[in-house]
Amino acid sequence: MASRPKSVRLVSISEVASLFGYSEDVVLQMIDRHGEPTHQEFFSIGELARRWRCSRGTVYNRIRFAGVKVLDFGVAGRRSKKLVAAAVVFFLEAKYTKALP
Repeated sequence: MASRPKSVRLVSISEVASLFGYSEDVVLQMIDRHGEPTHQEFFSIGELARRWRCSRGTVYNRIRFAGVKVLDFGVAGRRSKKLVAAAVVFFLEAKYTKALP
């Protein structure tokens, strides 16, 4: 086990709760909630560009090439925010993920 520096002192949940004026139960709920993965049902084009580390144009090209349908509430012929279902994103990632030779 790694030793910690002498200047670092662990604090208890009750100390943290009293420091911020919360009850211990609230602090424990915050800790539990912070560790939960959030389930996202849709991704925007910008989020996919950050996730895949490419440009928005590349995301549009990959989606178009795969024939994926996007959720778009915009008016025809106008710019609008487009969303891609998370299930489709996971499918595309699984399909195009390769092992290095």
